[in-house]
Amino acid sequence: MKYLLLLLILPLLLPIIFLKIKVFISYVHDGKDDELILQFKTFFNLIKYKITIPVLAVDDESPSVVYKEKRESALGTKEISEKYTLHRFLDDMKHFERFVKHVIGLHTIVRKFMSKVSVNEFHWKTLIGAGDAAITGSASGLLWAIKGNTIGIMSHYMQVKAEPKIYIEPEFQQLMVKTSFKCMVSFRIGHAILAGIKVLRHWKKGRTLFKVNTDAGRDMNV
Repeated sequence: MKYLLLLLILPLLLPIIFLKIKVFISYVHDGKDDELILQFKTFFNLIKYKITIPVLAVDDESPSVVYKEKRESALGTKEISEKYTLHRFLDDMKHFERFVKHVIGLHTIVRKFMSKVSVNEFHWKTLIGAGDAAITGSASGLLWAIKGNTIGIMSHYMQVKAEPKIYIEPEFQQLMVKTSFKCMVSFRIGHAILAGIKVLRHWKKGRTLFKVNTDAGRDMNV
């Protein structure tokens, strides 16, 4: 019965596996204004999902960051407002550390998946001014190094299809920081599914090993 059900579902899954999903990332910082946009498109751009985070501010009442998020899809628009506290950040770091320890071969899985990802657009422009010519020049040089290393790492792990465009414009007489970032990457849904299955499989193995080691050190007479 299971094999029959698999044979019936397989013809429907095959086209989805070979579909490409495009991910558009856009970030703009202009003074105190920030906007982050994530957009996902697939099936000849007929299926779309968009996440916009237009507001990012520090809460005056508690040590936390407040952000508003708007999600748009074919099902409608949904707005969310949340606080990201320091305690939540520390909890996330603990969960991530535990995840990395338990997932055996995580680096290999991620590296193989990233090798299937294509970078079709990369545009990063920054205007920086420190109000002092010497400091502005040093900051500009540091930014060139950071952006150059970013492109080097990206080229090493991903398939760069379009020439990355990076710009840095120093403003020697003004105190300002403005940046705009646009990137579009694409990958097949099948590669993402395969990577997810591998992560879950290794995560399960890691949890089993962790549980065995914990039990082995426990005094059963207590």
